[in-house]
This record gives sequence, structure tokens and C-alpha cells, in this order.
Amino acid sequence: MSDFLKKFLVEDARRLNPSGRFVGLAAFGKHPGWDDHVEDLGLETESLNFAKTLLYVNGIGGQIDSGAWEKLDAAQGLPAFNHLFVWQRSGQILIGRLWSSSDGKGRKRYPMVVCLHFTGVTLGWALKQALPALAELADGCAKTTSAEDVRNLLKSRRAAMREAVQSTDNRGEYAPISSEALHKILQPGADAKPEGFLRVLYQVQSQLGAFAPGKFNANAGAVRAQQIRVPVAGENPEQALLFWTRFFLTHVDVSVPLLLTLPLDADWVDVTAGEPESHEFFALRASPKAVPLVSEVPYTLDAAFRVKATAFLAGFQRGETKEADLQTAVVATQAGQTPVAAKSGWLTWLGVGAVVIVAGVGVMLLVPKGDRTPAGEGRDSKVESRAPASPSTVGPRPSTVPAPAAIDPAKAESVRAKVRLAEEAEAGRLAEEKKKAAAMAAAARMKSEAEAAAAKEKERHLAEAARITQEKETAARKELEEQARLATEAKAKADEKARTDTAILAATPPPANPATPAAAATKLPPSIRGEMTNSIGMILVSLPSGFWVGKFEVTQAEYLSVMKSNPSKSANDRQPVEKVSWNEAVEFCRRLTEMEQGRLPAGKYSLPTEKQWKEFFGGQKFDDIPGGVTGKSGPSVVGQSGPANQFGLFDVLGNVWEWSLDGATGDEKLLKGGSFKSANDTRTLLPDKQVSDCGFRCVVNPS
Repeated sequence: MSDFLKKFLVEDARRLNPSGRFVGLAAFGKHPGWDDHVEDLGLETESLNFAKTLLYVNGIGGQIDSGAWEKLDAAQGLPAFNHLFVWQRSGQILIGRLWSSSDGKGRKRYPMVVCLHFTGVTLGWALKQALPALAELADGCAKTTSAEDVRNLLKSRRAAMREAVQSTDNRGEYAPISSEALHKILQPGADAKPEGFLRVLYQVQSQLGAFAPGKFNANAGAVRAQQIRVPVAGENPEQALLFWTRFFLTHVDVSVPLLLTLPLDADWVDVTAGEPESHEFFALRASPKAVPLVSEVPYTLDAAFRVKATAFLAGFQRGETKEADLQTAVVATQAGQTPVAAKSGWLTWLGVGAVVIVAGVGVMLLVPKGDRTPAGEGRDSKVESRAPASPSTVGPRPSTVPAPAAIDPAKAESVRAKVRLAEEAEAGRLAEEKKKAAAMAAAARMKSEAEAAAAKEKERHLAEAARITQEKETAARKELEEQARLATEAKAKADEKARTDTAILAATPPPANPATPAAAATKLPPSIRGEMTNSIGMILVSLPSGFWVGKFEVTQAEYLSVMKSNPSKSANDRQPVEKVSWNEAVEFCRRLTEMEQGRLPAGKYSLPTEKQWKEFFGGQKFDDIPGGVTGKSGPSVVGQSGPANQFGLFDVLGNVWEWSLDGATGDEKLLKGGSFKSANDTRTLLPDKQVSDCGFRCVVNPS
């Protein structure tokens, strides 16, 4: 069984919400607020992720990659996306809307999609809530080019939907539609004629047998998805979706994923049962010229099927939802052929005899009197030549046999005219059926070509992806080898530098009575200060009091190389890591110490103490930062927020807050240096708190 059939719309509703009632709202696709595909917005359930993969990535993406829609002429295709869809299974529901859109670079091939996942509510309630909400979202997203506006729209609507779903009493039929609406849809004067519904029933019976109630088994192996196009059948989208859901649930097991897609600018619904593949989504942009409605396929249905199907529709119109039993012994055929019931033995010959007799009578009525064989010739003359019967056994016989009465020539001509008209009508009907059959054959051929093209394109993509992966792996291997070489060289230089600095420090007498650590630093000759680079590229500067401190705040790239994750709000390898708690910063130092064992002078990585921070702070002021710290939307790339201080350290003020190892009281921890949005130099936070402008800087303390 595929993951889709295992997990799609069968999620544990209690896990999503203890009440069992839940609604999730997601968006994906193209929008001008993003230069490429929209980031994952609200994909908080597996079902929403499956919807994105099957509908958008594999479905729409596969058709775009294969060029299937581009091969359609104007009459065969829809000009744009503008659809509603309902995907349902076992009482869980996805309701979504997609429309034509573009990304920030003006590319318009992909649509924008918003989608709601409901559990614990009926379809009727969900549609009443979802359809206006989706229309509002589509309108709001179309009116803005801001990604932040889209996020806020989704957040606001999600909150309103969740409040509504918890207040519902969850009563009512799953797919309710009033008896008046059912009658109006099914009555003879409706757009979707009863004959069309009989054809739909016949197609459903022949095509969806594997999905019938009680027969579908997802564990029995691959069951290919089936798709049927039906007329819209309703006065509005809500009514159409409710009607066809109710209709198909009498033929399809509730455990079967059932997808209904409705183009809002057209008058049909595509119904797909099972796990759809890319080619099932060809119908999204294909008109009935390419994918005909089943209700217009010219079947000639036998009488037994008509009786059962008509009875089912009558019950359905009364509101009955029991499963339809339409199997008959007589098979429906294409129009122009006569359905023949099975016969055998003497019944067959009796039927043939009846046909011969009727034909003979027809000949006698239609052939003029003068054209008939005269009495006494041929077979009749042989009868007359027989020996007369004995008077003792045979009664009196008339001297002559009366001839049949002559047919009125006018009546004969009238019969012939009716025959001609019937023949012409039949010829016209056959021509129309042939035309429709040709259209269906062309559609099937086009669909087959599209599937073949999609398969070929998929194969090409896989080969291209394998090639790119191989190139990336080769490049990554070379880059790692180069990094290792550079790191070895850097380590050798740093070790040599450290030995030199240690020797100089040992030979230099301490300054006399320094007033403060900063004062001592100002008197230290510049040649005594040194730098070294560790194995992850972090540059460390030696301080006069004997410890090393990071020249820059810890970057996102450095944090990722040690912790294998990046919590920062906006990704940039050269920006300082942010949204890091005190606990996480301490863990980073511990792991880095383990990685650097044997590579550094004796000591270990740590957060700086408040005393150490005051030393390497070096008396810098917020006024030294060009433009101050107001009006910035985020941290600067390390080393670019302002000039270095007297020790050659960057960003000690005004980029991100830096955690200290000590210096606070109670449970909270101290932060120093302000940030891009705060000109204060001190604050405190709990050690597990993550804030978007909080990072850290490392020191190496000697053993």
C-alpha cells in the first residue's frame, strides 16, 4: 500500500485537537511576494503535505513539464486556472481553491493554491464556511504583492476558522442537499437531462467496480485511479459539490479518496477515485473538446438497465442514499447497435421464424398487385396439379381462391416516405455518433500522448537530477578537501602564532599599576596581540589578560557546522546566528570544545563572563555605529555594522545581543551589547528564551 493510501485523510483527529474537531489552513504555489515558489505556509498535517505533492508538484508540475496543455488548441483548453476542489475520505475533508498567479519575477505557469483540512465536521458545514473564506483569501492575495500580507491574511483567517469549528454542534447529514434541489436537478427540464444521468450511471457501474462500497481493499495491491467528467448539476458551486458527493458515495466506498474539481468558469465537474497520478490532472485545463462529458457519450442502454437506473434516480430524488444495484444480463452498446439478449435452442428459431413471417407480410402489403406471382404458376400451380381428394373425405371447395386486396398506391407511397425519413434519420444519427466517437478517440489519443510525454519528461528529469547530484557530490568532496587543506595550513600558522605570542607575553613585564583592564590594553604593544583561526573558520583574537575572544559574533554558518541546525529568522551564512537561547549557546561551546581537542592551546570554549565582556568591549559607544541602530530590519553581516574597536573586534555593540556566562540574578541570564533594534547595553532573559535579535560570541579560557 502506498503512503498516500496509508495516511491521506485518515489522520488521528484527537492528535490534531482533543475535541476531534480541527481545521488547518495552508498555502503553496506562486505569488508575487516570492521570487520562486511560495515557502511552506501552514502545512501542519500530513494530508496537506500530500495535497501539495500530488496536486501541485506531481500533478500540475508534471503537466507543465510535459507540455501537455501547450499542445491543446484554443477550443480544447481552458485559458487559466480558476478552480474549487474537494478531496474527501472517511469523513475528513480538504477544500481548496487555485487561481492563476505569478511569482516576483513574472513567471505565470503555476497557480496559487489555498487549502483547508477539516476533521470532525460534515461536508455541508465545511463548504458553507470554506467557500466564502477561500474567495476572500483569493481576492486578498491577488490584491497584494507582499509576502508578509499573505502570511497575515492566512493567520487571521486560520484563527477565525478554528474559532468557528470549535463552536459547531456537528449535526446534520454529511452531504446534505434539499429534496427541492434534487428534484430540480433531476427533473426532465433541467440542463442535465435524465438520459445524461443514465449514461453517468452506466459509466460509473462499468468503471468504478473496484471502488464499490464494501469491495475496496487498499491492501490488495495497486488499484489505478479512475476519472469521470460529469455536468455541473446545480445552481451554484456548493450545490454542485454536495450533489455529486452524495451521488458518488452511493457507488464508492467511504475509504476511497474521492477528489472533485470544479472550474468556476465552466459547467462540469471532474471526479477522481483513488490515488491520482500526474495525467489525472490533465483535465484541469482541458475542455470537453479534449475530455468529453460522460453524460454526452451516445450509449444505447437496454431496457433492463433503464428500469433499474430510473428506479435508482427516483429513489435518489426522494433522498435515498442506498447503494445502486444496476447489474443486468443485457449489456448496453454504443448507439447504432441493437442490444441482443442471450437465447438458445428452439427460442432462437422461434425468433427467426417470427422475423420471417413479419417480413413476408410486409412484402405483401408493400408490393403492388400487378407485381405479384399469378395464381396457378410456380408453387401454386404445383398445388393445383395434385390429385383431387375423395368426395367422401373432403367437403365442397370453392372453384377459385380470392386474391388479396390491392393496396392503395397513396398509402404505399406514404409508407415508403416514412421508411426513407427513418433511414435518413438513422443515417444522421449514425454520422453524429461517428463524429462523437472520433472526438473521443482523439481525446484518448491525446491523453495517451500526454502520458507518454510526461513519462519521458519524468525520465529526463530523473537523469538530470542524478547528473546534478553527482556533480554536487563531486564539488562538495573537492570543497571539503580544499577546506581541510586550508584548515591544516591555518592551524599550522595559528599554532606558530600562538607560540610566538606566548613567548612575547612571557618576556614582557606587566604594566605598572594599570587602572582598569581597558587601560592595560591600551598600553600593550600592538605586536603582542595575535589572531588564530579554528577548524570551523572562527577567528579568535588574543586579549592581554590571557584569554582569546571571537573577532566576530558566531555566524549562522559556524553554528550550523557544529549544531547541524539554524534557528535564525532569515538565512544568511555571514549574518550572526539569532534566536539562540542561553542553554543552546552553552551547548555550542561544549560541542566546539570537543571538536577542537588537540588543536588549540590548552583551554576550552565558553560564553564570556561579564568581566571579560567589559574588557574586550573596549569603551566603544553606540555613537560609533554609522546611522545608529534605529530603522534597521535585521542584523548586519558580521563586520559590517560599524568599525572595529581598539582590540580589532567587530559588532560588540548594536548588531545582536550577546549572552554572558554570568552577571545576572535569579533564574535569568545577562545579555550585553544591544542589538539592531535596541540602543541599551544590558538586558536579562530566562536561559531557554529564544529572541530574534539574540546571539553570542565565544571566548577560549586557558585551563
